[in-house]
Amino acid sequence: MITHALMAKAEFGDDGFVEIDSRWIHYVEAGTGFPLILIPGSYSTYRVWNSVLAILAERFRLFALDPLGAGDSDKPAAGFRYTIGEQADAIAKGIRSLRLGKAHVVGASYGGTIAFNLAARYPDRIGKIVSIEGGIVRPKSLPGSPLEKILKYPVLGDALIGAIRAGWLNEIALDTIAEGWPMTKAERGRMRKEISFNARSAKRAAWYWIGRSHETLTPFEEEAKRIAAPVLYLRGGRSEFWEMAAETVRFLEQYLPQARIQTVEDGIHDLPSQKPYAVAEAILNFL
Repeated sequence: MITHALMAKAEFGDDGFVEIDSRWIHYVEAGTGFPLILIPGSYSTYRVWNSVLAILAERFRLFALDPLGAGDSDKPAAGFRYTIGEQADAIAKGIRSLRLGKAHVVGASYGGTIAFNLAARYPDRIGKIVSIEGGIVRPKSLPGSPLEKILKYPVLGDALIGAIRAGWLNEIALDTIAEGWPMTKAERGRMRKEISFNARSAKRAAWYWIGRSHETLTPFEEEAKRIAAPVLYLRGGRSEFWEMAAETVRFLEQYLPQARIQTVEDGIHDLPSQKPYAVAEAILNFL
């Protein structure tokens, strides 16, 4: 029975919570079979996966997460810096608490880096992984964002978060995504809804530290070189994060010969949102 407040009940599947180190992580569970954990990108809720949940649930027992700091999961303002390692630790403990044994993991962007970290540091709890433009090596450069610079300061940052939560910047965010993706009216409506939920759950400290996750990343390359799990790496051919993805591809080709690399030629960084059915097909074919 859900006793926590939800922004909205899941459209597909059942809402659930697991307590990890006195913090609650929200997830949506659906389907039966081998466990499959879905982790969205930075600032995003589990709704990134809404278009593929029904497809994947035909073969797997899904756990689509709101990572700490997003959606209906807790957003501690202190004692947690939303690093890749901290998020991986929390998810690994969740796998144990939910008595899943092992689970496959699919992650996008920030979630894709968490997936790699889980496979590197918790091999006994992870089956196969799919990383969608996640990273292993700390990136040399990323597309610039003013968010973390503003969110660092309480008064100015709180004002910005207020504007975000009120939805005042939703259309700007939508137009930014649409620059690399000529959306249909239906796609634009779906993305507007997804962005709205992301914005409504925003908290200053969480978004600030999530935005700096590439800087706070504790190196795990040595552990990653020993990943034995099968790996599928998906990247978009028109992604603004192409160089970061290329660094990961070079690492995989050098150290993880079992990794399968797949490029969606007209894909952008937000592949699960742009190409949900192609992503679902790639996941099912791989797993």
